[in-house]
Amino acid sequence: MVWVIDDVVTMVEHFTTAATTDPLSALGVLFGALFVGAASAAFGGMAVGGLVKPLLPDSAVTRERRQRP
Repeated sequence: MVWVIDDVVTMVEHFTTAATTDPLSALGVLFGALFVGAASAAFGGMAVGGLVKPLLPDSAVTRERRQRP
């Protein structure tokens, strides 16, 4: 477990060094983080939706059309 914490600290140091080298590197690190964050959020949303859908009754996910009088 100690190595995991040490690896995380080293990773943060490397990313900080890469981001503070020049403005273009900072922009690359920022866009990379945004890309990974967006992909993770999309996958997480689909995973949660896939887990929740079987728990909902069919009437909660299907819409019925109203009949006109």
